[in-house]
Amino acid sequence: MCKRILTFIVLNLSLVGFLAQAAGQPNFLIIMADDCTYNDLPLYGGQNAKTPNINRLAARGLTFNRAYLGEAMCQPCRSELFTAQYAMRNGCAWNHSASRPGVKSMPHHLGAKGYRVGIAGKVHVKPKSVYPFIKVEGFDSSCVRNPTRAHDLAGVTQFMSKGDKPFCLVVALVEPHVPWVMGDASKYPPKKLKLPPNIADTLRTREDYSKYLAEITYMDGQVGAIMQVLEKSGQAKDTLVLFTSEQGSQFPGCKWTNWNTGLHTALVAHWPGRTPVGKRTDALVQYADILPTLLTAAGGDPKKHRYDGTSFLPVLAGKSNNHRQFVYGIHNNIPEGPEYPIRSVSDGTFHYIRNLRPDELYIE
Repeated sequence: MCKRILTFIVLNLSLVGFLAQAAGQPNFLIIMADDCTYNDLPLYGGQNAKTPNINRLAARGLTFNRAYLGEAMCQPCRSELFTAQYAMRNGCAWNHSASRPGVKSMPHHLGAKGYRVGIAGKVHVKPKSVYPFIKVEGFDSSCVRNPTRAHDLAGVTQFMSKGDKPFCLVVALVEPHVPWVMGDASKYPPKKLKLPPNIADTLRTREDYSKYLAEITYMDGQVGAIMQVLEKSGQAKDTLVLFTSEQGSQFPGCKWTNWNTGLHTALVAHWPGRTPVGKRTDALVQYADILPTLLTAAGGDPKKHRYDGTSFLPVLAGKSNNHRQFVYGIHNNIPEGPEYPIRSVSDGTFHYIRNLRPDELYIE
């Protein structure tokens, strides 16, 4: 009898401990733009775009001056983010490809820690067995945007409000990916724009850049709307929010390049009571580091997994201003042009780029 009572007490104490641990696990909200050159944002020196919501998020959190991704293509960089493995390791090393069947990703690793792991908007990674996200409706999943259809917040509202388990939600927006059809381009008169130095100053460029800036502002409005949903859910104080701009835009010298305007990404973190308020860090980080950081914050051990990234949780907590020594980049042009492999490495100040087939035709 005493043995049964003791067993009952031990089991209940274990349950209490588990629930206490689960209660301490933060939620994770990752908001991704699509093809937004980092330094077109005012936060990184952009002189045109209006982004009050991203600015507000940064004013409440920590801005990373030196965040990078491993390949300036939508599918490979997302595979890196979700698996914590470089594209060459997980298998998704060029656009419209797939990760190797045995690879595990964010839904597996955070799911094992008790998380509901969902994605809204653009998924653009495969196969489903590698990326078994819960599909959350409400945001356009196609880059070829329907301008008559606005986003619907009902899906993310429901997902955040369930409350039975901690959540990890990726909201992958499709702005400002081409075609630039969203937002109010009249707010950006082409003749008044200050073009960045890597873009040719022509009338056509100015007109296109105006439409692109309008989409950035539209994207910023969605960031604000998503943050309002989080606030109304009552979960904001327990949620780590990350905003990232993904790779560079579809202007010359950005997407599909290994230059900074291709691989350098915006990254803003806001975690109430944890991240420094209104600060910036020079810590060098890469997309492969994000999942290990989330797993560590969730009480997991990244060392048990085959990650190429490592946790930068001390940086988020304001306890360190250093992380990586180097970030690494690749480019493989197939299947959308002749083979033109590029490799690069950067310490955040100096950036070495090597074209492995300089004799070939490079198509950007």
